[in-house]
Amino acid sequence: MNMPGKPEPKASYRQIEGNEQSRAAIDEVIGEAQKLLSIFDFTLDQRGYGNPARIEKLRHFLLAGRAHRIRIALHEPELLERHEPRLITLLRQFPAAIAIHRTVGQARNATDPFIVADDHSVWHLLHHEQHRAVVALHSPQDASPLRDRFEEIWELTEPAVSSSTLGL
Repeated sequence: MNMPGKPEPKASYRQIEGNEQSRAAIDEVIGEAQKLLSIFDFTLDQRGYGNPARIEKLRHFLLAGRAHRIRIALHEPELLERHEPRLITLLRQFPAAIAIHRTVGQARNATDPFIVADDHSVWHLLHHEQHRAVVALHSPQDASPLRDRFEEIWELTEPAVSSSTLGL
């Protein structure tokens, strides 16, 4: 997926601790996305989605291509309007490009939030009650299992937030 003449980006993998490092790592993953961002979380709380710079990154990603998409699967999407109004505004600006769903059934058992950029970069919190996470950039072998897992979770979701009326 690289431009002709540009060197392949170097794969990297590192462990991180704490919310601040996780927010920076999530920004790195978003910055590497070329077509699709897939996000699984409980509420997005503490992940930086209220930060204007993060919203600008997401806006830039969506403006970079008509086929660019963001899919968000949450256990508790009801908190978005109150806690992440900038993300809701972005949803209203790009209603065809962003989907926010609520997990149902077995998907509600997932306890490890993550974000996957395309099929190559990932931030993964190992458990929602801990602060240890990993970030892997340009590493399909690390991102592929989480991409597949997101697809399994996505199959067990229902639309939760729409651009016209909040379906909460």
